[in-house]
Amino acid sequence: MHTNFIEKVIDELLEKNNDLSKFTIIIPGRRPIIFFKRYLIKKGYNGFLPTFYTIEDFIYKHSHLVKIENIPLWLEAFQIQKKFVNAEETLDEFLKWIPTLLKDFNDIEIFSDNPHRVLEHMASIERIENWVNKLDTTSEKKLYYKNVKFWENNIILYNKLKDSLETKGLGTYGMILNHVLSQLTGIHIPENDKYVFVGLNALTPKEEKLIKHYISHAETYLYWDADKYYLNNSNQEAGDFLRKYKNWNYYATRDFKWVTDDFNQKKNIHVVSTSQEVAQAKYISSILSTLPEEELHNTALVLSDESILPAILESIPKNISRVNITMGFPLKNSFLASLFKQIFKLHIFREKNTSKGYYYNDILSLLQNPLLHNTLSVIEFISEIKRNNLIYLTDSLIYKRLGSSYYYFIFKEYANPIDLIHKLYEFCTEQFWKTDSDHQVLKENYLKFKNLFSLLHTQLSQDLSIQSFSLLYTFYQHVINNEIIDFIGEPVEGLQIMGVLETRLLSFKNILMTGVNEGILPGGKNDNSFIPFDVKKNYGINTFLESDAIYAYHFYRLIQHAQNITLVYNNYTEGINSGEKSRFINQLEFESQHTIIESVATYGGNLKQSKELIIEKSPAVLNSIQGWLKNPISPTHLTNYHYNPINFYLQKILKINEQQEMEEEISALNYGNLIHHTLESIYSPWQGNKLTEKELLSALKNYSVYLNKYIEKELNPDLFKKGQNYLQKLLAEKTIEKILLRDLTDLKNGNIIFLKEIEKELSSTINLPEIGTLFLKGFVDRWDSFNGRDRIIDYKTSSIDTLIFKSDRFDQIQEDKNFKFYIQLVFYAYMILHEKLSESVKVGIWSFKKPFRGLEILKIDSSESLNESQATILFEEVSRLIFEIADPDIPFVEKSSFIK
Repeated sequence: MHTNFIEKVIDELLEKNNDLSKFTIIIPGRRPIIFFKRYLIKKGYNGFLPTFYTIEDFIYKHSHLVKIENIPLWLEAFQIQKKFVNAEETLDEFLKWIPTLLKDFNDIEIFSDNPHRVLEHMASIERIENWVNKLDTTSEKKLYYKNVKFWENNIILYNKLKDSLETKGLGTYGMILNHVLSQLTGIHIPENDKYVFVGLNALTPKEEKLIKHYISHAETYLYWDADKYYLNNSNQEAGDFLRKYKNWNYYATRDFKWVTDDFNQKKNIHVVSTSQEVAQAKYISSILSTLPEEELHNTALVLSDESILPAILESIPKNISRVNITMGFPLKNSFLASLFKQIFKLHIFREKNTSKGYYYNDILSLLQNPLLHNTLSVIEFISEIKRNNLIYLTDSLIYKRLGSSYYYFIFKEYANPIDLIHKLYEFCTEQFWKTDSDHQVLKENYLKFKNLFSLLHTQLSQDLSIQSFSLLYTFYQHVINNEIIDFIGEPVEGLQIMGVLETRLLSFKNILMTGVNEGILPGGKNDNSFIPFDVKKNYGINTFLESDAIYAYHFYRLIQHAQNITLVYNNYTEGINSGEKSRFINQLEFESQHTIIESVATYGGNLKQSKELIIEKSPAVLNSIQGWLKNPISPTHLTNYHYNPINFYLQKILKINEQQEMEEEISALNYGNLIHHTLESIYSPWQGNKLTEKELLSALKNYSVYLNKYIEKELNPDLFKKGQNYLQKLLAEKTIEKILLRDLTDLKNGNIIFLKEIEKELSSTINLPEIGTLFLKGFVDRWDSFNGRDRIIDYKTSSIDTLIFKSDRFDQIQEDKNFKFYIQLVFYAYMILHEKLSESVKVGIWSFKKPFRGLEILKIDSSESLNESQATILFEEVSRLIFEIADPDIPFVEKSSFIK
């Protein structure tokens, strides 16, 4: 039977006194309070309840200072900075670094007995590092003052900010803690009151002093939740803090309560490796579905990474009727957060591009957001934007189309950005009351954002420096990044879902823990601070090592009380995911006596194989095919058919074109067009002439001008200033440069390149039995003569290997992965040779993936050059596709690779 720590505490307290009304119980968090109360009821206790405090609230009650944080603290610091340090500092620049510095100030207050000494130490380090640069007068302003003055100015900021806050009766947690310690002798402790500190860990030295003061001046009891396994082993980081408390003088004549030997008792530990969030959620679901109902109240599902909560909730099995969520879900990951991000993005773009209006992608993102319910007129407006290719939309057009909509306020122009915050507050308030109880999570989201926008409006409305949406969005991001949606259920029945910190003091027989990955549990070296690691260690300020020890304690404490433990980690290694299981799992495997069962769980989903799509050729379809045959046929038509006959049927027979997709990042098509049209602009003036080294060298200096002109004319230049599109632009520049260098290298090697035509339009005919004469058309990207031999060049963004086709395998040529290139190149060769535009040609692909490699020429066996008779024979394989399309007995069949 597992040990229940809270029950042991209550039992001992009731043995000491059957009236707990004079007891004050101090615990790590609020979550366990209801478990204390439940067990008191179970024991039949009918007196007044003890008073409960968290350790932070217990400290606050001893001080007249009120805690200040986030926006009010930043704005107060900004006023000090402007007045005493740097009058020219702008708020948006200030916000880039002040949250980190204020956190450092707070840490110094919490851990150091002499904060000024730490700040002076930092300034001294900078002076030593930069003394050489100080001697160089030319770099004085650039380096010396920038670095040394940073810390010297921080001392001024620290002193002035602290004085200002104390004058106003405000303080950070560190300031309040120091204020309490400075007034210890004046703390009034009622004579009969008793104090119980329960299950604390990772106390700061100043919190320890407060507890020791109560030990000396009041009837005080201490209860620790410890186990021999990590307490008595100095190599176990989980016991780092507890070993220090055990050495207090208080324990010279007292037992250290309690140290159990529960960890070494028999346990069933199962470590499971899965891929990504859904697989973790589905595996957990499979375990929960096998648990009997009476076991659920003694089962905790602990989420190391709380962002997995939506996937978990979607996977709860039907046999579980009661689920209690006691944890916080990051507000920035909620579906409403994406809506408000889009709204800010809309106004930030408009703010930076006042003459252009609103960008269509921002408009479409909002209009197509499922949280905004659209009318038929709005749906028609979306179609109008796409149909007319409206890149920028004016205020008048938006008002005309959306003026009557309940969410028109989103698109209005605001002279004062704070007014938008007020409108968003009203929107959330209205939607909160309109959302019924069947959508409780959405309702909770609206309530949380309603309060958030109310807070922002209250705190920012009096500050005249908030003059831009960019700055307003910076405040919004700072706030939302630290906000959570609290799911607080009745935590005594049913399955318990919680984060790691919510497990403090609680114990469960069955533990299911997800996200047990390195970098999550523990978090790793992700401490954002201006103070180096060695300085922190020197002054006793917590580092990532102490953070690791804290999470190690939570991890081992949970396991010590449990019997059945399942630890699930993500083995997916793409992107930022390391796929590495937590070191805590490795420690269990190599250091503990427990047998660990390891397995890999996969989840393939329940997606059903779609049926093969077959379109028979009815008289109406055959009639449409005849219409297609009467118009010029291009190689793109046939490669489309070869790729997937259903696509060809939809686009060329039914004439249904794909809708324009929104592009946050440049598509492969537009990326290819960017390079293609830039090359056209560069090479067009040289048509009808030999390429020269002088012209190519000149182009190598100026090619970016042509590329930027195309972006300016056809794309949105603002999208190419940063991010993925900026990288794609750099890649396009490199590709163009290497194509020019390839031609230049060929010239320097003694070759002669005569540029005949760029973007040459070709047309021809062919007579097919039972079909008749067909018209052919196509555009050649580049037609040149290389040492007197004509070359037809087609640019492609895709990677090309070799284009060698064996004549003895032509019966299987359509199965070749490069047959799509064969279609296009043979098509061009046939048209040029059939129209007597050349006696022989080489045709090939110039891939943008390997631009300096140059032209990959189509070869039949070992032959590179084609004459008319050869091209006519080769075109027979292309003609087979036309016969197939025209054959009434061959239906359009979707290729298996497209069946989902």
